Amino acid sequence: MAERIEFKTEFNAKDIVDFLKKTAITLNNDLSPLMKVARVFLKNTVDENFETEGKHTGDKWKEWSPAYKIQRIKKGRMGGKILSLDGHLRKSIQAKSGKDYALVGTNKIYAAIHNFGGNSTLKHNQNMPQREFMRINQTQLEFLQADLYVALKELIEQQDTNRKVFGG
Repeated sequence: MAERIEFKTEFNAKDIVDFLKKTAITLNNDLSPLMKVARVFLKNTVDENFETEGKHTGDKWKEWSPAYKIQRIKKGRMGGKILSLDGHLRKSIQAKSGKDYALVGTNKIYAAIHNFGGNSTLKHNQNMPQREFMRINQTQLEFLQADLYVALKELIEQQDTNRKVFGG
């Protein structure tokens, strides 16, 4: 049986966590509608990081090394986006959510070395620069919090409407 390899990044979202804890009571401890909002937001943020090569949530990713540029030219692959040789990494990004969680991740074994950087034993002990595609910045966290607030307001309004229409 193949060993499952994972990596995760965490971000400081205390305000969002506090908001969700308070909200859980209102939603009978089922945050799944809000977790769907978070799932979509986080997946879109990661996609935008690939699209903008990191500029969406921080600094632009480091360019390819001169040796790698030559290798791409030899293979007839001039141009293109960083971390998108064949698009396998970007296409592997999956998002899930449930009653009390929202996850975005990948099962690609090489994902962590690209996200965190470091010495890669996968290809000739090469030192890989950090190209953090699983990054979310404070501004994005504030947008996420606003999206969650709007979604909660809509859920509460829907509950109030249902009570008026159906009684209870």
